[in-house]
Amino acid sequence: MKASDRAPILGLAVAETLVWAGLFYTFPILLLRWEGDFGWGRDVVALGFTLALGVSALSAPIAGRVIDSGRGALMLPVAALFGGVFLVALSLVESQAGFFALWALIGAANAFCLYEPCFAFLTRVKGAEARGPITLVTLVAGFASTIAFPLADVIADAAGWRAALRVFAALVILVAAPLFYWSARRLAAGGPARPSAEAGRADRAAARRARSTAAFWLLAAALPVIALTHGMLISHLMPILGSRGATGGTAVFAAALIGPAQVAGRIFITLFARRTAGIGLILGAYGVTGASYLLLLSAAGPDWRIFLAIIALGAANGIGAIAKPLAIAEILGRAGFGAISGALATPFIAGFAAAPFLAALLWRAGGYDLMLAAAAVMVLCGIGLLALARRSARRTH
Repeated sequence: MKASDRAPILGLAVAETLVWAGLFYTFPILLLRWEGDFGWGRDVVALGFTLALGVSALSAPIAGRVIDSGRGALMLPVAALFGGVFLVALSLVESQAGFFALWALIGAANAFCLYEPCFAFLTRVKGAEARGPITLVTLVAGFASTIAFPLADVIADAAGWRAALRVFAALVILVAAPLFYWSARRLAAGGPARPSAEAGRADRAAARRARSTAAFWLLAAALPVIALTHGMLISHLMPILGSRGATGGTAVFAAALIGPAQVAGRIFITLFARRTAGIGLILGAYGVTGASYLLLLSAAGPDWRIFLAIIALGAANGIGAIAKPLAIAEILGRAGFGAISGALATPFIAGFAAAPFLAALLWRAGGYDLMLAAAAVMVLCGIGLLALARRSARRTH
């Protein structure tokens, strides 16, 4: 990584930390408070997050095309700004329709400023050198949940959930959006020029070729399965921890461990796995994820298994966040990467979108034991599909 890139990449990392904290983690943190305050069922509240993620999935290909067109440096700050405004509006909501509508708008903003578009932007401007910047961004932004869970909990206890949303909105609008603007413009200035019409046609052709391969469709099947399991856990994290016997401050502490564990996983990559292929990293990470669900399933009180499972899940997720764009580029190539990444983000986010509501249905059917067991089986299926994608790509090349 060039010395001149460090400050803007760090700026991107801080901005990502704040948008993840404000536009994503506020939902699982405040889920039980909304359930109690509004008097809606947990499955009804969860539909808000499902709607947000569904809209995000539909918007992801548009974000990819914007990045390929060379406008990613403007897209990131504008999306963060709108996301912060939507958080302010959410803090004023009184009706179920307003709640759903605002989460849909937040989901649209997320499609243009969270990890997927940020990594696609970095891949475009840094090319084969994107691994270092992506790692730095995820090292810092891994602390988003560590900041979000205790901060939102303290503010909500002291002044209510509406005040908590306004604090996060201020951080997104006043800090994250300006950082995105400054950092992305600096990086774009040193990256490739806006593509010509001919280059744009070449990128679109590369994306079409990728979509015609079996490897693409195997990835399109594997990634949403993994996303579904992770989304079920994150969106219901606090009640899941409560079902294992961890409540109150113990549950908040356990949830806050996800961030440091994510960072630890990314440091592991930096120190010990710099030359390991992205597909190998992601297969290993998902194997740890499946084992962690089973460990959490076995926990019967606020014991060591809860904390070990959360730490392992966080570390695996941290590794997977870095490995996923690397694995996609290894299997499908870097030409037209924004469009390819956006196309794969649609099923990935769709899986995540279904997660909150599906988790609520599984909880109603058999409690969180059933949900965790189902998640472990789904991860195993996802690993098998990823292995087939790698094999198919090797045959093609």
